[in-house]
Amino acid sequence: MNGVTANDYRWLEEFSHRFDSGFCFTFVKALAPQEVLRRLHAVDDPDYIGPGGIDVGPAPGGTIMIEWGGYAGIMRDVVCDLSADAVITSVVRNVNWKATFLHVVHGQTRARFDPKYRGYTPTRHPDDQLLDGEYLDMIPGSQDPGNGFIERHLEAALAFAEHRTGVRLERRHLQSMPLYASIAHYYSPEHGGAPELA
Repeated sequence: MNGVTANDYRWLEEFSHRFDSGFCFTFVKALAPQEVLRRLHAVDDPDYIGPGGIDVGPAPGGTIMIEWGGYAGIMRDVVCDLSADAVITSVVRNVNWKATFLHVVHGQTRARFDPKYRGYTPTRHPDDQLLDGEYLDMIPGSQDPGNGFIERHLEAALAFAEHRTGVRLERRHLQSMPLYASIAHYYSPEHGGAPELA
């Protein structure tokens, strides 16, 4: 373990005003930003506004991808394209505050759970026990209040994403990113309907 905890992400409070419309933070281990864009067939369109507009930049350990108001990092096709021979983790919260933590290794989902609630995790993934083990270790002094709700779950989820990928999200990523592109094509599947989730 690299020693990261929720305490390392206390600075997120400075950006809470940006979270109302939802967000998706994706940590991509050992891949450069240009490779992330290549794998996602991203379109260089600085004027694009809408679902699939992504900010991408280098980070210690790899690349950070941020999508405001979207959930591309947990879409099946995005995850498939991005995680081939790679390790990715996404932390998503939508406008209704529904949250998802997704960890994928070489195309295989290893953990998928709601980081806000203790024990609320599917049993179909090999590492589902992480919620009650390593994940809760991300919160120093954490105590179960009895209702299962996890205080500082966002900070803990981001710390856990860093722990699992070695990629660190920093203040600068939320202030300004060097690359912006569109992956809107993932939001318009050929078969119609909503994109499938990983």
